[in-house]
Amino acid sequence: MRAGIFAHVRGKLGRGLLILLPMLITVWLLNFLFDVINDNVTPFVLTVLQAVELPGLHLWPVRVLVPVIGIILTAGSIYLIGLLAGNLAGKRILAMVEAGILRIPLVKGIYGAARQLLDAFSMTGTKAFSKVVLVEYPRRGIWTIGFVTTERELRVRAPSGSSILASIPVFLPTTPNPTSGWMVLADPQDLLVLEMSIEEAVKLIVSGGIVGPDDFASRIRPWSQEKVLPPE
Repeated sequence: MRAGIFAHVRGKLGRGLLILLPMLITVWLLNFLFDVINDNVTPFVLTVLQAVELPGLHLWPVRVLVPVIGIILTAGSIYLIGLLAGNLAGKRILAMVEAGILRIPLVKGIYGAARQLLDAFSMTGTKAFSKVVLVEYPRRGIWTIGFVTTERELRVRAPSGSSILASIPVFLPTTPNPTSGWMVLADPQDLLVLEMSIEEAVKLIVSGGIVGPDDFASRIRPWSQEKVLPPE
């Protein structure tokens, strides 16, 4: 009887967490964004309103309205950048700005890597990842979803120096944030290809396996059936 009660409570708690966690994460992200805007944009808006000598700045309705104006200005700025990037002149301007950033020694490594990684997970544009694969990692019997970064086999000499090993670079993302992870060089014979798009795999990783195809097993095939580029 007691075990049944504990099982019931544990099951309901688990279900409640699955419902609440996405909401809490969303609230946390919105709160973080609001804090960033409130700390950086709101003081600027308040300074402008004081400069034009707007009456009643000490009243609470105005104090509430100022952060709202900051949010609107931030959203408008992001929209204008997106709009600017959609035309030829805007693309050239942004390319010039990006080229200037990439000339800064310390910044270019961080910005360039972050930009390439975000572009890889972008739902539009050129994808940096070509295939979704399963890698038996970190040990035998445990499979991890990874993304092939290049289909050109890399030739690596064995420590003994007697043979050359073929390897495929694979990015292994983390859950629930797939933009972080690590890269491994895997033996092609140890890879299994998953017949799913990058977007489907990202949803599977972010959801911790909750959102995924029902026919998962039928989408698996050996890497030996793939056509690879000649080694470099």
